[in-house]
Amino acid sequence: MIQQTKTVGELLKLEREKRRVSRTQLAQEIRVKEGLLYALEENRFKDLPASVFVKGYIKAYARVLNFDPDPMLALLRRDFKEGNKGKLVPQEFLKSSRAPFLSSVRFALLGGISVFLVLFAYIAIRWYSFISPPKITITSPVENAVVSPQVTIKGLTEPEAKIMINSQVIDVQSDGYFETNITLPNEGMSTITVESIDRQEKKNTEQRTVFVRF
Repeated sequence: MIQQTKTVGELLKLEREKRRVSRTQLAQEIRVKEGLLYALEENRFKDLPASVFVKGYIKAYARVLNFDPDPMLALLRRDFKEGNKGKLVPQEFLKSSRAPFLSSVRFALLGGISVFLVLFAYIAIRWYSFISPPKITITSPVENAVVSPQVTIKGLTEPEAKIMINSQVIDVQSDGYFETNITLPNEGMSTITVESIDRQEKKNTEQRTVFVRF
């Protein structure tokens, strides 16, 4: 009975020795070089021809020594696969040699996807920045604040934008900060309109409602 822990070569050698047939006799019987049978029994498949011949040797062993070759052929299929040139290669070697290749392909693929995503994000950000109006934030006064007729307006916008407060142009600092004083002539509720306009004439508007008290 075939022991699954043994190799094909070991099993062939056991079958031959059990029947007291020398390797020389067997080589003459099946008309193959003795060195090839020695390589087969020693599992040196790199020294053997293509897998179709190896399977033929196993069947020849079975024919001369009178045993069923199928279990040994199944064991051969379990432990070996055909390489690029048709020779038998151990499964472990195929797995180990395939793994770095797959890892390299996976790494290259992920790298390509990462570069594409970065470029796509950069283009999207630039496009959004191009089509979006300039940002504007009014820090003072707050909404519904009670103010005097002379009120200070403070805020932030894009560094290269132009600021207009109640239709009057004011200076913007290099960091986008702006500050100015305006006069609100009427007592009661008043609206302050702040406009930020960039070089492409895109406009953003913010308003503050305040209550003027004399």
